Amino acid sequence: MLIAELRELLKKYNEDDLRRIISEMYKAMPKKIREEKDIDVLIQDVHSLMSNGKRNAMKVKPLNIERLTFEIEEFIDYAYMQYYLTPNQFVHKKDRPKWRFKVKGYIKDLQGISIATNEGEKATELLQKLYEVLSYACGYSLFNTDNPFKSVGIAQVELLDIVIKRKIASEINQEVLKSTVKMVIMSEVDRETLHTYLIQILIMNLKSTDSKMMAIDQCKLLKREIDKSILTSSKKSWDYHTFKLKEQSNNLVEMIFRIQLELYEYDEAIKYYNKNYLQTDDEVKLYILLRLLLEYDLMDRWIVEYESALKKGIEPREVLQRDYQKIQEMMK
Repeated sequence: MLIAELRELLKKYNEDDLRRIISEMYKAMPKKIREEKDIDVLIQDVHSLMSNGKRNAMKVKPLNIERLTFEIEEFIDYAYMQYYLTPNQFVHKKDRPKWRFKVKGYIKDLQGISIATNEGEKATELLQKLYEVLSYACGYSLFNTDNPFKSVGIAQVELLDIVIKRKIASEINQEVLKSTVKMVIMSEVDRETLHTYLIQILIMNLKSTDSKMMAIDQCKLLKREIDKSILTSSKKSWDYHTFKLKEQSNNLVEMIFRIQLELYEYDEAIKYYNKNYLQTDDEVKLYILLRLLLEYDLMDRWIVEYESALKKGIEPREVLQRDYQKIQEMMK
């Protein structure tokens, strides 16, 4: 029903009927909506509230960053303890499915806090924590879903991009890039996302040569730490933890490789990849490298690496053999 239609319809009611209608509507309205829309204030003093003739003249309550911080950090703690998934005394059964609405609201509120304000840095930190808990929930059961980002209504790459843009908005330094690289590499991914997509989001936000070179430095430092952990794990026995460490190490290699290509350091990128990418199957390692080179249209390097692999006795899969023929024909 349109507002004009509503006004016309209300003309036929007397004062008692209107009081009854308003009372019933008030009772039917959720408490949260009454508070958000200042309905009590509207009823108490409509003339003062609407003095300028516009509904949007209502005062918008400023966000209480301390209260919001407490709520979000409590939510994150409860999520990691699986209180939104399993029976517990802290989150009632009927409230557990509501976690997605909480997160939607938190993201909206935090995005509304400008990074230029005193609360901006804290808002960015909380957005990162929300991204991290949703990311963690892609690999481990925290909520009653295997696709938490979709449940919240935002793509993983989209939220990551929001966080990264805020983190590097004021200044890009070694500490900021260390935190950002680590966030990307440690991420679990949902069914619709590859680590490659996250890596690309980070690189897209590195606009200067200096920022790209600093990112490479931080990637190498982090890789050194992870590789030490791999050696320690390998001395014991193979497990899922070792697998994840090797995956993180290889993702760092890919990030370094891509950034070096962005800097036109083609030979250095290929050399670094061949030396550092962890893969026991040489043909698989070759396939990944050639896929990356093809993505950047580096056909001459593609041919060199393909033919070099043949000389080493590596037999490329059929799709690579067909690509080799096509690329040769293109380059004639």
